[in-house]
Amino acid sequence: MKRNPFVIILACLLFTSCTQNPESSPASFETGSGFDNGGDVVSHPNSLEYTDVDCDLPYTKDSIWNVPIDWSIAKIHPDSDKMMEAFWDGSRWIGSDPTQYAPNIYFVDNKTPLVSVKLRKNRFRDAFDDKEIQYGEPAASVWMPIPEGAQPAPGTDGQMVVINVDTGEEWGLNKGTVDPLGSWFANGIYRYSIENSGVPPEGFGQRGAGIGNFSGIVRKCEVDLGVIEHAVTLAYDFPCTPETCGANGRPAFIPPFTKTDGRGTSTYDIPEGARMIIHPEITKEEIVNACSGMKGCIVWVIAMQKYGGFIVDNSNHPKTYPEGDATANWDPEVWSDNMLRNIPTEWYDILDWNQPSTTIK
Repeated sequence: MKRNPFVIILACLLFTSCTQNPESSPASFETGSGFDNGGDVVSHPNSLEYTDVDCDLPYTKDSIWNVPIDWSIAKIHPDSDKMMEAFWDGSRWIGSDPTQYAPNIYFVDNKTPLVSVKLRKNRFRDAFDDKEIQYGEPAASVWMPIPEGAQPAPGTDGQMVVINVDTGEEWGLNKGTVDPLGSWFANGIYRYSIENSGVPPEGFGQRGAGIGNFSGIVRKCEVDLGVIEHAVTLAYDFPCTPETCGANGRPAFIPPFTKTDGRGTSTYDIPEGARMIIHPEITKEEIVNACSGMKGCIVWVIAMQKYGGFIVDNSNHPKTYPEGDATANWDPEVWSDNMLRNIPTEWYDILDWNQPSTTIK
């Protein structure tokens, strides 16, 4: 099976005619590299050198996504039991449905045609340099590389990820649609880089905690290989609102994450950016038994022991995010929406965000 390639980025490309933030006046950039004559955002990638790596990790080695938990220093949060009760309220297991609300992931190169995607009202966000957001104009049309036959994920989120293997650009859109004439529309579009930190600068609005659609996604190639070497993404009904978090002595969100879309108002609702784990002392035999031998479940639980999962969104029920079925073509005997149903709830806990939990070497 052919696995997805990633690349090492050797240079950075900026767009023109963007503003550094929505309120500031336009900054001065090199002309001719970002917008067409009508003021629409256009991608014109430089011819950058790259190295193909088979199903490798995106983002830097010291990214919060890619550094394993150091169990010699990590501590469970003192209120973990009560926060986990809030997490499980109304549900007793974590779902993971790849047929909807899971981003389809496409790989392209510089030869892939550019397609105009009309923003319904929002600004395009460019965080390619990982330092500050460059904004386009509201309701502009963004030209992005989209392969023939690509589709946003089913469900109202309509998420899609496109990785350019010649430049390392990570493109993402949400609430994407394609009309009967083949015209593309989206509520939000961003550009990032797989050589960046994995947590864009403040002002990046794609997902609840301020990250892109690709961060923490479990890809088909990883499960095929039998190992997930990064933290995963999680969501549940009610991460706490900033007001609720503050009233109960907790931060609105946990750095380095930069925002929240939390809506929970219960005392022990969890801040977005908190790290959930499965206890490392759970044995492989116990995991295999709880997963009924399903490979996707087994490798996911082991990843939760080694890296944990970050709560980054609100949703209608607890869930974790795999690659969408349109691009992964998951075997339901390997990955299914209810594969985690029998994982005991007492295996899970929340790490204390006030204490270090990883060691950067």
